[in-house]
Amino acid sequence: MGIPESGHPLNFDSERLSHAYVVAGSFADTLAMAAVCSGRGARPCMECAHCNKASHGRHPDIMTISKPANKREILVEQIRELKRDVIVVPNEAEKKAYIIDGADLMNVNAQNAFLQILEEPPSHAVFILQSDAPDKLLPTVRSRCVELKTRVEEEAQDAAAVDAANGFFNALRQGNASLMAFSFQLDKLNKAQFSAFLARSREQAAEELKAALARGEMELCEAISRAERVFAEAGGFLDLNVGVGHISGFICANLME
Repeated sequence: MGIPESGHPLNFDSERLSHAYVVAGSFADTLAMAAVCSGRGARPCMECAHCNKASHGRHPDIMTISKPANKREILVEQIRELKRDVIVVPNEAEKKAYIIDGADLMNVNAQNAFLQILEEPPSHAVFILQSDAPDKLLPTVRSRCVELKTRVEEEAQDAAAVDAANGFFNALRQGNASLMAFSFQLDKLNKAQFSAFLARSREQAAEELKAALARGEMELCEAISRAERVFAEAGGFLDLNVGVGHISGFICANLME
C-alpha cells in the first residue's frame, strides 16, 4: 500500500485502521497521530487536541519502544512490558499507539513475544513497526502487519526491479558466464526487492519471448520458456522464506546449459 507524498498522508477513519503496520522512515509519528486523532475524514486532521498533543510529543496514548542505549537489540523484557501496558485502556484517545522504533532490532525472543500480542490484539491498540529493513522481521510477524511504503519508495523499488529484469535477460542472452555474474548481483537485493524483480521478470518474459521468436532465435526462446518455469518455482521458495542468495543461485543453476 502506498502513501501519498502530499496532502493528508492518510485517509483512514476509525473503522479502517489496522491493528499493526510496518513503515519506513519518519512516517511512524504521523501514523501514530492518525491513530489517536479524533477528527472526521482524513486523518490526522492536524486540528484536534489529540493531534496537537501528538505533534508536540506529549500525547499519553502514544508510546515509543526502542533499543536501550547500551544494547544492540530490543529485548524481550521490553516487549513483555509493552504486553502489560497494552491491556490498560487508553488515557484520553480511543486508541493507544505503540511505535517500535527500529523494529528489525528486536531479537528473536522479542519478536516471538510480540507475535503473541499480534495474535490477540486489544481493539484499542495500534502497533507501528518502524523499520528500514523489514525483511529482517520474522515472516510470522510481518504477515500480520499492513506494510506501508511512500510513493518514492515504491517508485525506487519498481525502477530497481526493471533494471534487474533487464540485466537478467541480457545475461540470459550472453550465456553461462554472464548468468553466474548476474547471480552475485541478485544476492545484494533484499527480500522485497527480489520479490519485485521476480514479478517484473515474469511479466517481461512474454515480451522477450515474442521478440526472440521474431528474430528466429529458437534456443533463446527455449531458455526464456525455461526461465518462466524457474521464476514460478523461485516465487514459491520466497514464500517459504528461503534466503535470496539461495534462490538466486537456484535460478542461475537451473538456466545454465
